[in-house]
Amino acid sequence: MPSFGDLLLRTVDGVFAVDARQRIVLWNPGCEQLFGLPVQQVLGRPCSEIVRGKNPVEQPVCGGGCCIASFAENPNIPGVFPLRARDAAGRELRLTVSVLLVPSMRKEQRLCVHLLRRGSMMDPVLASQDDGRSTRAKPARKAADDAIPVDACGLTNREREILKLLAEGLAVGVISRLMKISIVTVRNHVHHIEGKLAVHSQAEAVAYAYRHNLA
Repeated sequence: MPSFGDLLLRTVDGVFAVDARQRIVLWNPGCEQLFGLPVQQVLGRPCSEIVRGKNPVEQPVCGGGCCIASFAENPNIPGVFPLRARDAAGRELRLTVSVLLVPSMRKEQRLCVHLLRRGSMMDPVLASQDDGRSTRAKPARKAADDAIPVDACGLTNREREILKLLAEGLAVGVISRLMKISIVTVRNHVHHIEGKLAVHSQAEAVAYAYRHNLA
């Protein structure tokens, strides 16, 4: 019977780990294929030089602001988040990252394991909002072909940006921090987006974004 570790590795596209200095100490064959970089070229090098990760609004993630940098002070880091990276040929990689922290009494022995999956994540909270279990009556939904055309929906640039972040899987609170606006403002924008798209939930808005290439 395969071990739990083997089963876990089968569910992801790549695994790497960094130490307390943010230097790569593990780079599995999946990462070699994903990034086009052999393990010999990456071990011991800073994660920020290899992965060059950014969040959906193009702010650097790898480096001083990553999970290892705040491990000692704040272990309550995001467990799953979207990441944009570049492979050896410069092609963009859109990934979903799950983080596992390996603690130690000695700071220099702490590890941060990154499990990589291709593609952007869907926020399970958003998906659960429209799971069909609610008994509250809803207006009749428009069929996909009857949805308001994207060029006529009237979304502002800010609303398009927020819709794109929702499609990347970011929660309202995260969007609030990234855009430096209040959570109430983000929710108001989401409400306006839903109204303009004639949808009834964030999950439907995200589905609309993917259907019309807004994500």
